[in-house]
Amino acid sequence: MSKAKKLLKKTRGATMVEYALLIIAIMVLAAGAYRTLGTKVGANAGKASGELEKQ
Repeated sequence: MSKAKKLLKKTRGATMVEYALLIIAIMVLAAGAYRTLGTKVGANAGKASGELEKQ
């Protein structure tokens, strides 16, 4: 196998790993945001629902 093919093969593997790490980082950030904001959004939705029921 030529050196160029070996280099391309190694680059593809590294790129796939980098994309996987990026996706994992995004998932962790999204989970943290959901956990932090989820209770606040749920509470505000409950308040809005209660206000609508009063009318």
